[in-house]
Amino acid sequence: MNKLKDYMEKNKEYAVKLVSRLIEIPTVNPPGDNYEEMALFLEKECRGLGLSTKRYITPKDVLDRFGIRGGSKRISLVADLDIGAKRTFHVNSHYDVVPVTDKWRTEPFKAVIRAGRVYGRGSEDMKGTIASVLFALKALKDSGIKPKANIQLSFTPDEEIGGRTGLGYLVERGMVKADYAMSEGCSGNHISIGNKGVLWAEVEVTGKSAHGSMPYKGVNSFERMNILVNDLQRLKNKILKRKTRRNMREEASKYSSFVMGGLLEGGVKVNVVPGSVKFSIDRRLIPEEDIGAAKKEIKGVIRKFNNRYKDSKVNIKFVSQAVPVISRHDRGFFNIAGMAIKNITGKQASFSVMSGATDIRYFILKGIPSLGYSSSGREKWHGDDEFVYIKSLTDTAGVYAFIMSRLT
Repeated sequence: MNKLKDYMEKNKEYAVKLVSRLIEIPTVNPPGDNYEEMALFLEKECRGLGLSTKRYITPKDVLDRFGIRGGSKRISLVADLDIGAKRTFHVNSHYDVVPVTDKWRTEPFKAVIRAGRVYGRGSEDMKGTIASVLFALKALKDSGIKPKANIQLSFTPDEEIGGRTGLGYLVERGMVKADYAMSEGCSGNHISIGNKGVLWAEVEVTGKSAHGSMPYKGVNSFERMNILVNDLQRLKNKILKRKTRRNMREEASKYSSFVMGGLLEGGVKVNVVPGSVKFSIDRRLIPEEDIGAAKKEIKGVIRKFNNRYKDSKVNIKFVSQAVPVISRHDRGFFNIAGMAIKNITGKQASFSVMSGATDIRYFILKGIPSLGYSSSGREKWHGDDEFVYIKSLTDTAGVYAFIMSRLT
């Protein structure tokens, strides 16, 4: 392993240049821009490392099913290093990124290298990890170290909107192979074994519009929404007390969560009583919770509200959901991953549940032993001035290279 470490330290500029180029292809989702350019670039990189590649385009009927409109064709790239082994180690990466705000101090789609960091949208989530995985394969190839299992990589779109039209589609249709799988996850000495569940909802409160000078002729949907939010707050206070028994990186992450108002819209003019307002709910479930029960709790609050106020109406639409997942344990795979963490970080591996939902759940739900590990900055995922540490790029490459060289 020292040979690989030395190689990575001497050649880390490869990873820096690679993540910089990835950042500069703005694959913003929604709507899903520049996917063709990204697939073409990754295809060239993979072929240069000796992998065979194949593209899959998610068909329109699948996009329609999940309400995907606009943007690029949904292209997934699958790259194989088939050595004729009995088992395949699959590493998935998503290449889409979330939109940016105007608060950035650097140009978000022009990589800026400063003080041991690479700044840019997607640097941490998760283009840095893409660079690390490819760097791991290059290090093995250039060092003359052959993997003991087949290696398959997938680069998929739409993780940022649920992944159902990216990796979810590939797994559902049996287009990928995996006896073991990895994707994005924790970092440092933490490696994820699963995710919290997620439930997203849109809530619409409908009242009755009227002229602002005669509010008694209308029903103010904004004011009704405030009452409803207070009712939901009481449910939230109950939910926030629920704590998982599972290990998580931070103590605060062990609790269920409930966020209202991430999306908020309504009203048309200052002198019009608002007839309709909408707001979102982002509910995160610990592994011990059930998504059906979570829906029932929210709908129960809304049902009581509608029974109390007959001159307004509240409707809820659940727009996305993912059950909490914990990977099936595989002693050999998990031990090798733990050894990789120890070798690279010098610390014992901590197997943890991740607070966010990632695409690795599609493999976990198929019963495939799966782990998550990522290159990192300061966990500024989706934040302004996102960055990845250059040292983390090489360390993460080291972890993946170690696993690739030992897993059979």
